[in-house]
Parts: sequence; structure tokens; C-alpha cells
Amino acid sequence: MGKSRKSRKVLKSRDDPVGLDAAILELENGMEKEVDNCGDNSIMHKIMAQLQSVNPEDRICGCHSLSSLTSIQGVREEAMQMKVARICGPLLQDKDQLVVQAAAGCLHNLSCEGGEVVEQLVEQDILTPLASLMEQFRGLGSEVVEERKMRTLVDSLGLMWNIMEQSQTATNIFNRQNMIDTVLQFLDTNRFPPSLVLSSLSLLATACDNNTPAQHKMIPHTRMLSDLLQSEVTSHHIKVTTGVVMMNMLGSQLCDSQAFPLLISTVSDCLLLDTRQTVSDWSSSSPLEEEEGEMEVEGLKEATKEDKVGEECKDIIRAQIAALEIITNLASQEECDDSLENDSDASDFDEMAEEDPNSSLHVSTVNPAMAEVVMSHQLARTILLRANDLPSNVKQILSSSKQGRSLLNLSQQLVIRCFLCLSNLTDSLSLAQLGGCDSLHHTWTGLGRICCQKEDSLMDSQLVEAATSAMRSSTAKLCQDASAYNLFSLGPSDLDQLLAVYSSPQATIRTNIVNILGDLASLAAKHLDDPASCQVLSTLSLWLVDTAAKDVDLRVAAEALDKLFDIFGEDDTDRIFAELKLLQKLNIILPELKSRIGQSKQSLKEDLPIVNMAKANLQRFVKYKGKRPIIAGNNLMFRWDNKLCILICRKN
Repeated sequence: MGKSRKSRKVLKSRDDPVGLDAAILELENGMEKEVDNCGDNSIMHKIMAQLQSVNPEDRICGCHSLSSLTSIQGVREEAMQMKVARICGPLLQDKDQLVVQAAAGCLHNLSCEGGEVVEQLVEQDILTPLASLMEQFRGLGSEVVEERKMRTLVDSLGLMWNIMEQSQTATNIFNRQNMIDTVLQFLDTNRFPPSLVLSSLSLLATACDNNTPAQHKMIPHTRMLSDLLQSEVTSHHIKVTTGVVMMNMLGSQLCDSQAFPLLISTVSDCLLLDTRQTVSDWSSSSPLEEEEGEMEVEGLKEATKEDKVGEECKDIIRAQIAALEIITNLASQEECDDSLENDSDASDFDEMAEEDPNSSLHVSTVNPAMAEVVMSHQLARTILLRANDLPSNVKQILSSSKQGRSLLNLSQQLVIRCFLCLSNLTDSLSLAQLGGCDSLHHTWTGLGRICCQKEDSLMDSQLVEAATSAMRSSTAKLCQDASAYNLFSLGPSDLDQLLAVYSSPQATIRTNIVNILGDLASLAAKHLDDPASCQVLSTLSLWLVDTAAKDVDLRVAAEALDKLFDIFGEDDTDRIFAELKLLQKLNIILPELKSRIGQSKQSLKEDLPIVNMAKANLQRFVKYKGKRPIIAGNNLMFRWDNKLCILICRKN
């Protein structure tokens, strides 16, 4: 399950006899300038000295200083090189509870910075003090927990969650120490705040993911999880995260369980919330700009109504992202084995005509119960509604404040997840389950507009990648249906727009475009009696050959070759194949492809088998096509013309 990095804040409503709040505020305001002036090493030496001080206020200050700088790569790398976890980790066992709280928050922030950081935390033995701290929480469920302790609980559970997502060692310790009982006690929404319940559920979701011991221990608590799903006072985020726990706990049995209708209703209700409108409304009432140097510090500044609404909106968006994760995973559970497809790639090209091109058109690869609820709840339509991007003026307003930028980032992540989920559903469901040919083509057209927009940032690039992925799936599904030919009326300008997307530096986007245009060319190859189809086929075929020869990424080149094999696998395409002199072009590509693969074997890694398969298929495809009468005659003429030119040149 995806994690969002929580911004750390100083402690709330505590006595400050030494002026620590002011010191921390001053430190954090000037820290980035000091990093620039003094360098990462100087800052980290000061922080390390504070962490090892005999004064608890210094240790707290060191934790907060490091926590506020975890997003700065240079400081983070220096901290890990200096093995900060070996110094900060033992503070989880400090006698001063404020030090423990600060250390838990600091380490939690560090663990949110990616898998590489988590690996280093594990190497520096963060699990030993963390496991001891978790053991201290056993039995707290029956006690009154003070607010300061609550913050420590949330950060400690969050730290364990992040580490378990990356480390099997952490999962083993979780199982061995029976931590699941410790976490379960914090699911009482009547006694504990939503933040603690949510952290507990997130940890349980990860614990149950491909972890049989945890799954078995959670089965007796299915009723409690179902009650959370049905609760009228529980937030959408808690309900959906409960759904993730149940999905990881029950696996493929979920669709047949009594809790499945409850889960789908929870997911559907969450996705029906119009967060786009909510974010737009919030932007109209929020302050346009933050004051220079203003800093949000808990306990020093009371949250405004707009702040609370903004946090609620972010919570709902996170819940919707988790809901999309549930749909995506459920749609993937009964996915067909790819081994059959790979075997067919290795079959002789003269057998390709015997394959049924519509074999997957009317077949759903998801559990029938899942397919039924997708249609009854109109989930595909709802996902498309959530994929609507924010208006440009709203984006501009959101960009002017910290809270707004956070909302904008989450909203864009939601759109990206919608497209990825839609891609998965399109691959798994039948055309009828997706609403029919006309409905899917309408979706395809909208995706095309998004794909052809200009990329201005990394987030835009991720959006285009997700949109092209969804468009690739939609194109493949549509092109399997004979009636789709009447829906596609692509002119030269339409093709030019799609070809322009191929110029992206991102290989995954180029791969998606190759597949989209390759499928359109395959559809055109089935209507050779139409001059417009022949023109589309000629244009795209020559482009695919050029892509196979020139794309710097061999995986993209291999995809282009595979599409050419699909397009011209039928013998009735021989005439246009010969007219375009494709055999001669492919004969030129073959030795170059062999050379490129030989030079790139080390860098190709997991792509090497795919590229080698494309090379082997190209050899056999060229050999097969070279024996076809029309193509062989044209190729002989080409060779004769070449020899004649050589003789004339020598004579002159």
C-alpha cells in the first residue's frame, strides 16, 4: 500500500522552561541556509553532538533538527553515512518520554524517504530498539493513554510499517514477537484517535501481505474488521484501509466471503465523493500566499477552519487512492498465465493465421463476483469521473501555498492512479463488461487528448505515462472487435499528434505509443480494400520499422518489431508488405539488432530475454516472408536493381 510522507511538527502544548520551541523554530527556519553556507557535513556533526548530549533538551532538539531535514538528499545521505540510526535508535529506550517521542518522529520521517534509506536503517540495527519499544505498548489498550504517548505510538507504528514494507527481517520479528496482538488493541475507534487507528490498520495491511502466519492470526478478527467497514462514524480512510487489510488477509477467497459486498460498497461510496469539487471549493476560500518565513508549528498557532477542511480533503483523497489499489488488486487476482502467450510468440509465423484474434475479446479474467460488482456499481464510470484533472486556475491558486501544493500533489496522484486502475480493469474485463464498444471508444478519445498534452513537469510525465497505459489497454481491447473499425476515423493530423507523444524521453511512454499505433495498424490491415486504411497502414508500418531501427531503448525496438509481426502475420498483407519494401528494411535491421544486443547484454538485465525473443522472431519472420511469392519476386527485383547499379558505377 502506498505511503504518504507526513510533515513533522514540534510537540504540542508542552512546558518549555528552556525556550526549546523557539530554538527549534529558529533552527528549522535557518537550517537550509546553513546547509548551503556550511555544507551537509557541518550540520550533521552538530546534530550528532546534540543526539549524544547528556542534556535531554539537546537530544530532543537534535531529533527535531534531523527530522526537519530528512527531505534534503545531501543531509540524509550524510546522516546515513554517519550511522545516525545507531545513535538515534537507542533514544527509543530513553528514560525521558519526550526524547522517545522525538526520536520516534525523527526515525519515522527518515523511513518515509524510500527503500534505500530503510535498508540502511535495518543494517544499522534499528529493529532491536524498535522491537523493544513495541513490546512496551503491549497491554496499553486497556489503559488511558495520554496525548504525548499517543504521538509516540503513531510514529512507532508508522516506522514499523515502513520498515516491514521493505524488510523480511522486520516481518519475521513481527511474527516472532506476536506484535499483531499489540497492534489489534488500537483498533477501538471509541477509545483511540483516528490517526492511531489508521496507523494500526496500515501496519496490519502490510503484515498480512504474503505473510501466512499473520493472515491466520487475523482470521478470528474478521468480524471486528467488518464492523469497522459498517461504522457510520468511521472515516472513509479508515474504512478503505480496513478493506486493504481484509484483501491482504483473505486473498483470492475475498470475493467469496460475506465481507465482500461490504468492502465493495465502502470502495464505491468513497470513490463517489467529488474531491475535485471539494479541492476547488477549498482553493476559493484559502489564503493565496503564505507570509515569507511563516512556519506552521503545533501549539503555537491554532489550525484555521480552512486548514481543517484541507486536511479532511487530503484524507479523502488518500482513501480514494487506497480504494483504487483495492480494485486494481482484485482485478488482477485471476489474471491468466502469461506463459501461454510467450509460448505462442515462439510459434512459427505460418501458424499465426490459425490463432483467433478475438480470443480475449469476450473473456473476463477476473473473478465473476468481481466482474459483477464492477458493472452493478459502475466502477469504471466512477473511476473516469475521479480521473478528471483540476482546472488550471485552481492549480495556480493551489501552487501559492504549502497546504495547496500538498493538495495539488495528492490530486494529481489520484488522477494517475485512476488511469493505472482503468488500464488494469480494461485488460481484465470483457468489452461488454466495460460498457460496449461505443463507451470504450469515448474513453479512448478522452485519453488521447490527455496523452497529447504538453509535459511541463515530472508529475505531467507520470500522468502521460499512466494515460498512455490506459489508452494502450483500451486500444488493444477495441481493435479486437470488428465493429471498432467504423469508430476510428484517424486522419494524418491525428496520427501526427500521437507520433509526437513518442518523442518523450521516457521509454515506458514510447513503448505504450508503439503498442497503441501498432494495434491501430493491425486494425487497418484487416481492411485492405479501404484506401484510407491502406494509407494508415503504410504510414504506421514504415514508422514502426524506423522505430525498431533507431530507438535508443532496445525494449522499445523489440516492441516495435513484435507489432510488425502481428500486423503482417496474415498472408493477405503480402502485397503491401512488398510495396513498402519492408523485407529489405528488416534485413538491414537484423545484423544491427544483433550487434546492439551483444553490446548491451549487461545493461538490459530483465529485458534481455524479451529482446532476444524479438531477435529470434525477426530471423524467422524474415525467412518466412522471403519465401512468399509476391515478396520473393519483389526482393529479387530489388537485388537485381542493386547489382545493376553497382555494375554501372564500376563501368563509369
